[in-house]
Amino acid sequence: MEEIVLEPKDAVDWSYRGEGAVNLVLAYIGSSPTFLGKMMRIHKMPKDGNENGDKSENGLTTHEKLIWRDVKELVSCQNKEIKEYLFVKHVMRPLLGRKHVNPGIRLLVAKEFLESVENIITSQRPSWRADAASVDTNRSSVLLMDDLTLFAHGHVEDKPCLSVEIKPKCGFLPSSSFIAEENVIKKSITRFQMHQLLKLKENEISEISEYDPLDLFSGSKDRIHRAIKALYATPQNNFRVFLNGSLVFGGLGGGTCKTTSKVEVAFEQILKDIIKTNDGLRADRFIELVAETVYSSEVLDQLLDVQKLDKYNIEGAIHVYYDLIDQPCKVCRDLEKSKSLNQYSSMHSIPLDEKVNILKDFLISATAKDCSVMMSFRSTEVGLSRSSSHSNLHLESTKQEFEYKVHFIDLDMRPLKKMEVYYELDKKIMNTYHLEMLKKKGDQP
Repeated sequence: MEEIVLEPKDAVDWSYRGEGAVNLVLAYIGSSPTFLGKMMRIHKMPKDGNENGDKSENGLTTHEKLIWRDVKELVSCQNKEIKEYLFVKHVMRPLLGRKHVNPGIRLLVAKEFLESVENIITSQRPSWRADAASVDTNRSSVLLMDDLTLFAHGHVEDKPCLSVEIKPKCGFLPSSSFIAEENVIKKSITRFQMHQLLKLKENEISEISEYDPLDLFSGSKDRIHRAIKALYATPQNNFRVFLNGSLVFGGLGGGTCKTTSKVEVAFEQILKDIIKTNDGLRADRFIELVAETVYSSEVLDQLLDVQKLDKYNIEGAIHVYYDLIDQPCKVCRDLEKSKSLNQYSSMHSIPLDEKVNILKDFLISATAKDCSVMMSFRSTEVGLSRSSSHSNLHLESTKQEFEYKVHFIDLDMRPLKKMEVYYELDKKIMNTYHLEMLKKKGDQP
């Protein structure tokens, strides 16, 4: 824990960058060498005051302690934000590789600092986000991290830095024998694509994305290129681009649905100092650059391995969840009327240790399915001596050299009680998908 304590007067040096469901992200815009090239993550508090209703307050619940018992520091931790930091450091970083995961450092803050931040950024946040949650001013610390949208830390950039944030989602099709017969479609269509139908129905998006996560994780240059093209066409909340730390493409808190020609023209202008090619071609070359980086860095192979820790699918894992929390299995109770009950009795009869491991793997996989990948680029002179800490890429179509670095972000720990939420959402996605398919069949002459 750093001994510097941020005070109210420091709040003006931090600017709103974006937010997810749990955290706000602020970027440093002041002049202190200590914080140049840094950003901070601040915990949010839902306005209804119900912080997911967990009475373990800041530490882990009794059942979570069982799941994470191998990580001693985590189990004994009583502080929520330090718990998140320890999870990234001891669980996710070893799985995804030290080079690509930066857990950050804790920084002490005064309550008044957080109150000042809240006042300053409220107007900059999407209104639906601000209505739902505010800065949690009862925290004593925040997470200080390298600002991955910048290249050189601690001094002003000499060259423009372009960063791309991708939320790849789940990159494999499940093959679990616990998937119910009526849901066998899961084994051939990605969760992302089925979820799109539900999001459309609930007006979360205005049109369906062509993106297929299987393309991005395929290891094939052409398919990766197709995936990036689809993300560029409908960024939603899965694709964002920053120039020197400022968002220049994609949505802040919500999703931008479609890339219009007007947006594209503006983006072409933004790229002109970075991608050296003719007007009208820069966006295409940019897509190529991102695809080449995904392909040559191979970081998604590592991510896929971690996602695949979910071997049983939620339809299997939910059964051991009820055993662990020592409650009658609600799912089996609902299935009693059907003949598939025997299929799940095996899940209820495995030893406790195995159940704990299944849940642990499932929760780690859930984090990996929802994290983001941040890639930062800057052009370098051809033939210049290269810095060893970054990787290099030659973009043949523009005859340019780029340095790049790749990191995983948003590696938050999933609370055990989310198992029921996952199960309900899964049911909802499947029901919507089945209904839509029936409608389509009915529409056919």
